[in-house]
Amino acid sequence: MNLAIIQPVADVRHAARAYRDEVALLAAVLGRAGHAVTLAVLAPDEAGDAARALAEAQPDVILLYVEGLSADAAAKAAGSAASAVGAPLVAFGPHARLCPDACLSLAGAEAVAVAPGPWVVPEYVEARGGRIDSLRTPGLWVKCETGVMRNAAPRPPASLGDEPLPNRGLYTSDQTLDAAGFAPITVARGGEGPSPTEPTGAPGAPGARGSASAPGKPPAPPLPGPAAAPAPWPVLHRPVEAILEEMHEVAAEQLDLGGWSVGNARWTADPAYLEAFAERYAREVGLPLRTVLHAADVTPETAALLARAGCNEVTLPLGSASNLIRTEVLGLDASAEAVAAAAAALRQAGIRTAVAVEIGAPYETPVTIDETVELLRRLAPDRVAARLHWPEPGSASERIAREHEWLVPDPASAYLAGGPAVVPASLSAEALIEAAELLPYRVLRPRVVPLLRLARRVRIPGKGTVYECLVKPFLVPPVRKA
Repeated sequence: MNLAIIQPVADVRHAARAYRDEVALLAAVLGRAGHAVTLAVLAPDEAGDAARALAEAQPDVILLYVEGLSADAAAKAAGSAASAVGAPLVAFGPHARLCPDACLSLAGAEAVAVAPGPWVVPEYVEARGGRIDSLRTPGLWVKCETGVMRNAAPRPPASLGDEPLPNRGLYTSDQTLDAAGFAPITVARGGEGPSPTEPTGAPGAPGARGSASAPGKPPAPPLPGPAAAPAPWPVLHRPVEAILEEMHEVAAEQLDLGGWSVGNARWTADPAYLEAFAERYAREVGLPLRTVLHAADVTPETAALLARAGCNEVTLPLGSASNLIRTEVLGLDASAEAVAAAAAALRQAGIRTAVAVEIGAPYETPVTIDETVELLRRLAPDRVAARLHWPEPGSASERIAREHEWLVPDPASAYLAGGPAVVPASLSAEALIEAAELLPYRVLRPRVVPLLRLARRVRIPGKGTVYECLVKPFLVPPVRKA
């Protein structure tokens, strides 16, 4: 089959860093099965021109990768493709897993993947060729005559040993490196449990596993298929040999490669795997390495192995000092004590630590912001990664913000423009922006904060504030002094 992957991006910044492992891996799996695969990365002003991008490919099926920030662009691209090409569309990606019903309503949509695309879309493509019943593809919600067939999530593979290398060649070299010259690489998958969008309820009820139902109609009889909830997916590691092969291929193409950003956040959970990886990486690659890790997986032994591999920075997600915000809103299960212990272990091993926090989540107040600053001062990280909160559509955060009427009218546009998507009752948009921008300085350079606040309030006639015109363009993110 001729298959076309469309990847709309939220803005020009995202277009410059467009590489997504899920897209590249899906393309590789489909290519290995003999399908011709093309990729069109569409910037916001190009999303409506999907038809032009598909004209030469003439795809039999369109695969649409959807993220929350680019959901509007994806809808526009789907409409353009449906009107001009007419091929059926399958949505996959993070937003598809969180909001499958919304993605099924896209123009031309035939199915949506509620599990990682590389694990479910290839089977569906083969099913459309008549080999199996496509309606019953695990991990896919599929439109049918009676409504929507909501299939159970697939079982995780026994191993990733047969997984092909991601097809990075679909992207330009600039789209696979960040500003520091680091390339992303995924060394493990899973570890987060079942998808939060998995249907629940009794078999045959609307939205239940293995059932087909349409809004406003009586529940259809249950269709054959598994009804038991799957167990949480384990952390599955790619073979070290495959990772090194991918690294060598990228290094041969990227002469300015500066290092590797390694994921996922649970990849160090297996000490034996980490030891094997660290030994070979240090000997055969040797480039700087950085990663984001779950604090509970960081021990003194883990930190020592990371240091042996050449890891120079680990980011620990904290979210907020507020337990309510961290657990109920952001879904992070790392306690402040676990983050403190992880930071201490990394510091002892000589690895820089960054702690990631989000400002402006539902239930945020001036008090919770001050508590986050105080906690960060006690943690003493080398760097603070602070950003405004983005409530992913379909997440608990978005639901809470919507219920309390804290969402701004156009959350994605506001967020992409540098403003908050959520404005809790006790804060203003301006206060949230200031809090996010000044938080790293409050932790690491508290003496300059009064001057920065003054610069934000003094205006230059006809131009803006002193901060906007003369300070912000030259600010360097603070780091802890050695």
